[in-house]
Amino acid sequence: MSAELLPVITVMLLAALFTVCAAILWLTVKGSRGNVTFSFVGCMFSQLLWIVSQLMIIMAESEKQLLISYAVGNLGISFLGSCWLIFAVSYMERELSKPLVIGTLTFSSLIFFCAAANPLHGLYYSEFSMDGVVHGPVFYIMQVYTYLVMFIGIALVWKKCFEIKERSRGQAVLLTLGTAVPLIINLLTLADVITFDFALTPISFVFSGIMVLLATYRYGFLNVNEVAFEDAFNSIEEGVIVFNRRGRISYLSRTAKRQLSISEKTDFTSLISYISELSGKSTAENFDYAEAEKDGNIYGIRHYLCFNDKGVAVAHIVIVSDISRYYQLIEKTEELALARQKLVLEQERNRIAQEVHDTAGHTFTIISSLAKLSQSRIANIRSCAETEELLEFAEKTESLARGGLTQIRCSINDLREDSFMSTVTAAVRTVANAVRDINVQVCVQGTEDESYSFCVQNIYSSFRELVTNSVRYSGADRIDVIIKFLGTSIELYVFDNGRGCAEINAHDGLRGIIERTEALGGSAVFRSGEGIGFTATIKIPVPKG
Repeated sequence: MSAELLPVITVMLLAALFTVCAAILWLTVKGSRGNVTFSFVGCMFSQLLWIVSQLMIIMAESEKQLLISYAVGNLGISFLGSCWLIFAVSYMERELSKPLVIGTLTFSSLIFFCAAANPLHGLYYSEFSMDGVVHGPVFYIMQVYTYLVMFIGIALVWKKCFEIKERSRGQAVLLTLGTAVPLIINLLTLADVITFDFALTPISFVFSGIMVLLATYRYGFLNVNEVAFEDAFNSIEEGVIVFNRRGRISYLSRTAKRQLSISEKTDFTSLISYISELSGKSTAENFDYAEAEKDGNIYGIRHYLCFNDKGVAVAHIVIVSDISRYYQLIEKTEELALARQKLVLEQERNRIAQEVHDTAGHTFTIISSLAKLSQSRIANIRSCAETEELLEFAEKTESLARGGLTQIRCSINDLREDSFMSTVTAAVRTVANAVRDINVQVCVQGTEDESYSFCVQNIYSSFRELVTNSVRYSGADRIDVIIKFLGTSIELYVFDNGRGCAEINAHDGLRGIIERTEALGGSAVFRSGEGIGFTATIKIPVPKG
């Protein structure tokens, strides 16, 4: 080394020593107390030893002093790769395995002891003197190991920063540059691509120290508070987005990114437009709260403005919460309220039905019994005009009582439950079962499906009117009912074996049947005759679709 360059090299090495010491001090103060910080400080300390050894080499005046200087540098070089690998694994937030730690540190220790004991075997330096050194096989083994673990560590750091800590990409770039540049310079020096009279690699640690300081200052590298801040917001259910005063994202939690499918490039104005699009409503930039629906989920979005001491807005904070479950709870609450209301209504209907049954039903039953008893007594009296008239009145009374009783039973069924109104067949059988004094037989032909549900109420009301008329006026003891489900239409036939009539007078009940049926596009026909009973035919077409 020429005497002219010696002061320059010394100053450059001192500058490197200063920057590395500053980086170590900064990391020690700002970093968390854990494997990540300790292992990275170990890397920086290895660089520090390498720089110190170069200063000692410059000042060495004997071969012994030179050997000690190289030993100090080899201590740092031997452990640099191992410390970096341990740091990278810890930085990935994976548990350090004992075999990895013990294996790497043991290998580095063996390399160091081999270098320190080189005069005994000459495997690390095949030639060693004040004029220079020639490297041996162990040195190159150490170089291969160091480069291998350094590049593996760089890959792990990039994987962590890009796949897990997206916001730390700048940090990954700075760390990679600070580590890779000295390695590349060292590799080019060993390959004689770069030839100097002094070691350039330790001087390049000035660059490494600056990169570490920038990563720590700009991105909070190994800052326990910032790491805790990020981990805390990434662990909560709410998404957090922070915009700076220029409307650019300065922080985006993984939850918010997943919820709204946005990236770090989204600005505040674009987010407002996106929220307006999702909610279907115009959202102002100074909004306090908005709701938006995306992928079947409903999100509540709150906006807060942060002001400095002068009252100037310096940041926007947006909190995104998934409120889908609250709407589900509201819906369930409404369903429970409706069910409770329906239960109360059903209980009231049953109470009214029971009162009607106990009062009016009992009254009609007594009236019917008394009318029958009156008929029996009058029949035993010698015939005369008055007894014939009384007998006619008694018959009408008994007929009206039976018809009214049937009508009440049907009405009670209406009050108690409406499940029988789900099908035509169930509605007809409900009316048939309400009749006590006449045998009613129901025959069903064909298969009923949902396509016939449109006329359940019509068939029920019409059939009830026909049965009531038969009970009141026909004197029949049997009613036959046929229901035909024909696919394109439904037909209802009702026959009784009563006395019949020569002429059918379409009173309000029969007219109601005709009007209801024609409203559905169907027809209702009634036939009767003296002594042949009464027949009703109702035909209703089934609408297509």
